[in-house]
Amino acid sequence: MPHPKRRVRPSHRRGPKRGSQRNRAQARKRDWYLAFLFVSLALVIVIAQVCKRAPKPASPATAGKSGGAPKMATQGPAAAPDAAETAARYDALIESAGADSAWLKHHARVRPSPIAGEVVALGPAAEKIVAALQRQAAKDGLQIQVQAAGDEAGSLPARTITLARGNQPVCSWRLRETPRLYRAAIVIDDLGQDLKPAHVLLTMPYALTFSILPDLAASRATALQAHEAGREVMLHLPMEPLQPARIGPGEGAIRVGMGEADVERVIGSDLDSVPYALGVNNHMGSRATSDAALMNAVMKELAARRLYFIDSRTAASTQALEAARRAGIPAFYRSVFLDDTETVDYTLGQLRRFRAAVVEQGVALAIGHPHPTTLTALETFLPELARDDIELVPASQLVRFPEAARLWPPGSPAKIDGD
Repeated sequence: MPHPKRRVRPSHRRGPKRGSQRNRAQARKRDWYLAFLFVSLALVIVIAQVCKRAPKPASPATAGKSGGAPKMATQGPAAAPDAAETAARYDALIESAGADSAWLKHHARVRPSPIAGEVVALGPAAEKIVAALQRQAAKDGLQIQVQAAGDEAGSLPARTITLARGNQPVCSWRLRETPRLYRAAIVIDDLGQDLKPAHVLLTMPYALTFSILPDLAASRATALQAHEAGREVMLHLPMEPLQPARIGPGEGAIRVGMGEADVERVIGSDLDSVPYALGVNNHMGSRATSDAALMNAVMKELAARRLYFIDSRTAASTQALEAARRAGIPAFYRSVFLDDTETVDYTLGQLRRFRAAVVEQGVALAIGHPHPTTLTALETFLPELARDDIELVPASQLVRFPEAARLWPPGSPAKIDGD
């Protein structure tokens, strides 16, 4: 029996759905819209950068701050860096030309308002300073004017020196001649136990020398902070006193009977705990400094390390200064102790005695301690030294002045302070 024919449905090709077409059209519109936004944003950024870099017209408040001839510091802060840099360079030139025969008492200042610097110099040094400034001004294309001006008393020569660029003054100095320069150094002993007294000393804008005991809780920190603040650091080297049973010199002491190897080891260890030390003075040491052989060994080691020495003179029989000078190292001695009695009035009296020693000898060195009374007296008295034209210098400078090298302490002092 024949099979019935299967009924075949006609095949129809399906076309795309209308929903899909709408989605693709919307996607294309979205892509075009995003591209348009991206291009617009890029154009906005480019235009903003161009506008930012375009020079702005100068207003009355800003005119003259860029371009054109340099202006005085008072005409706008942008002119100050150039004037300040020039003043600093010429300050350094004055110090170099004057060397040990001049004192740049005040630096030339251009901000916030111009203030003339002040220089005190011996006669020959004053001529060298003027000549050096004139040579350098010619090289720099600056005008220099030197005018005679009598000092306050009208007896010593004085000059006003002015540097200018075009018609605009840059900086100036008052140069005063003097028949003699006076230098002083003040060493503060026994630092390193805590930081508080060091912080007080660092607030004083004077060239005090920080003498730091080794191996104490704040020895290293005191040395680091003093150095960072531009103050000079020295090692307060413990040495054996005559009565060690009553009070000892502490750790790291130089003792009678030590050989050169022991001295080298002790000094090296002590210096490790007091970084940036440029010199040494003795802590106690009335017995040790009286031993010539021991002092020779100490000074040999200091010479090898290129350190200077200050004899604290805790005994009339001290051999330390003589041994130091025999070893060829820069050395000096303590002229005055400031605070054997811990009162402000006593220390002020000792400071006046110290000033008299400076005026008599040309140079002198005082030693004090970080007592509250001493700190108060220093804050009161130190401005007087500057008013009296006495320059306060670090101990490392004082020991290198020719006047210091020629001086020796009195042979039989009325009193030997300390131990």
